[in-house]
Amino acid sequence: MSTSKAAIVATISGRHLRGLPNPTRRVRAAQRLENIKEIAATLVDEANALEHDNAIAESAAAVTNLNPKSGINFFDEVRRFETLLIKRALKLTKGNQARAAKLLGLGTTTLNYKIKTYEIL
Repeated sequence: MSTSKAAIVATISGRHLRGLPNPTRRVRAAQRLENIKEIAATLVDEANALEHDNAIAESAAAVTNLNPKSGINFFDEVRRFETLLIKRALKLTKGNQARAAKLLGLGTTTLNYKIKTYEIL
């Protein structure tokens, strides 16, 4: 979970819990707060995973929707795919090119070259 999302989860306070149903009166408010923070963190992680899966599915769908009768420009398709992949890696690393390059298995110089070539930033 990113630090900004963790900070949001950490800001949940007892004040935010007022009015929420409490099925067992024996559970202390502090424990309820910790439980809700844990659930919120899990939901944020799940949302991140779904976003990543959706990006991969969109790329796969684009490849399967190619029309061979109209011709396929290999280099345009590679460029499109690399651009999506690099943008996704940069988003996951919050714009840190060194970490994005490592994530992609590229050297930082190669990634920087591709970013400039594809005019990503």
